[in-house]
Amino acid sequence: MKYRKKPVEIEAWHFTKENLKKGIPRWVDHLPVNKNGYEELNHDISLWSQYGREKIGGEIKTLEGKMTISENDYIIKGVHGELYPCKPDIFEETYEPSGRSVDGKLLAEKLAMPIKHELDKRSRDAQRRKGFL
Repeated sequence: MKYRKKPVEIEAWHFTKENLKKGIPRWVDHLPVNKNGYEELNHDISLWSQYGREKIGGEIKTLEGKMTISENDYIIKGVHGELYPCKPDIFEETYEPSGRSVDGKLLAEKLAMPIKHELDKRSRDAQRRKGFL
C-alpha cells in the first residue's frame, strides 16, 4: 500500500552561517512558556561555531536519539513541538513555503487597533462631557 504525507504546517529554520549571524529563532533554543509563566532554555539542542564561524554544527536530542546538525541542514519543529534536523535535499523535496508568515509586531498592532479606537472614542466622549471639545 502507498501513503502520502498529510499536508501539515511546520516551522523550519535553515542552519547556515548567514542565518546564524542573524540570530537563532526563539522557538529553536527556548522551550514554550511553562505553566508558571517562565521560559526556559532548551537543553536538548546545542549549536556551535568554530574559527570565527568558519565552521558550524550542532547536536539535538530527538525521539530517536542524539542527531548531528550540519551546516545547511534545516531544523524543523514538528506538529507536537519536537525538534529534528533534516538534510536540505530531503527538506526541499518534502516541504514548500506555506505562504503564511507571522510578523509578531504587525499582529499585535492589528489586535490592539480596535481597543485603541474604543479608548480614543471614550476619551473624546469624556472630554466633550467636560466641555474640552
